[in-house]
Amino acid sequence: MDSKQIKQKPHKTKTMSNKEIYRILAFEFQQQDSLGIKIDLIAEMVSSLFYPNDQNGEAKQNFKNLITQSFKSHCYKDEINEESFCNAMNSVEKYINEETTDRFLQKIFKRHDSDKDGYLNQQEFIFLMKNYKDSHLTEADMLAIYNRMSQGDPKGVSYENFKKYSL
Repeated sequence: MDSKQIKQKPHKTKTMSNKEIYRILAFEFQQQDSLGIKIDLIAEMVSSLFYPNDQNGEAKQNFKNLITQSFKSHCYKDEINEESFCNAMNSVEKYINEETTDRFLQKIFKRHDSDKDGYLNQQEFIFLMKNYKDSHLTEADMLAIYNRMSQGDPKGVSYENFKKYSL
């Protein structure tokens, strides 16, 4: 039989959900002896994944503190069970998603703040909108959005307003 005639079935991989991963990790961490050790280990492991190159360690330490606080608030009688582990990790995941969105918006804002004054003036804002706009928006629409987001500030759109209106 010719090797070209043999058809192999494509290999399908199943992606695990976060909840499935949390359950596996919860089982592993139930095997430890002390809640403090478990929480410290979890906090160190997760914060190292998200902040591997943190130069001064501040962001990583803040994230570790958040994880520790989350676990302590979700654990009952110094025990980490599957449910408390999943609940704690869900609250950490919510924080991660919010922080990722904030970082993304900051990058967009900073990339278009060409004069680096912390505001998007009308020209910078229109340039941003042209890069990311919906094809149905007209320049008049973009100006109306700019006016609403700048809230009459002569400097333009602040990052706080950019974030508020972008979410």
